Amino acid sequence: MKKSILYSELLKSPDDAPVFISKKLEPNFLPYAYNLGLFPWTSDPVTWWCPSPRMVLYPDEVRIQKSIKKALKSYEVKLDFNFNSLIKHCALRKKTWISQEFIEVYTQLFEQNLAHSVEVYEDDVLIGGLYGLIIGKMFFGESMISLKKDASKVALIKLCEILKPYDFLIDCQVPNEHLKFMGAKEMIKKDFLKILENKVSLESGFKNFKNLL
Repeated sequence: MKKSILYSELLKSPDDAPVFISKKLEPNFLPYAYNLGLFPWTSDPVTWWCPSPRMVLYPDEVRIQKSIKKALKSYEVKLDFNFNSLIKHCALRKKTWISQEFIEVYTQLFEQNLAHSVEVYEDDVLIGGLYGLIIGKMFFGESMISLKKDASKVALIKLCEILKPYDFLIDCQVPNEHLKFMGAKEMIKKDFLKILENKVSLESGFKNFKNLL
């Protein structure tokens, strides 16, 4: 089935409810799902969503507050350095959908150079970061965490700095005030899917995400 047909079908899908449910995550299906604008949000069972509005962030629109400039200078950022450790930290939060199955599957995607991490360190200790998938010129954000003040903000700002020259769009999935404060904005499903279809069809513009810093 052509992608354009699938996109048109997704326009009819629920804005605030799962599009469908599956028993487990399939590593081979995940990139295909992201290509269409779907993402998994819960486990056991896995629920697949394509919400509207969608929260997105253009890298050149990220907001950098004066209060975070100290953290930007003092924290160290690494890319794809210890993906497994970061996703496990994200899974330790009180409210999380990241099960052991999610950890295993996304680690497989990392090994396939599809999933990537932006990690923040202080004195060589991991204190936060974010991870997601890169397909074409889309970064599909999955989760972020701060174990120390402003660590996740630093990760997001650095991600934007890195991707800005390559004309990327960052999919932040579901609207929330924290991301809105950082410069993300809401987009209706129709507009998001139209942009998505174009962005995933393009080359990223770089060979190795890890070497962009």
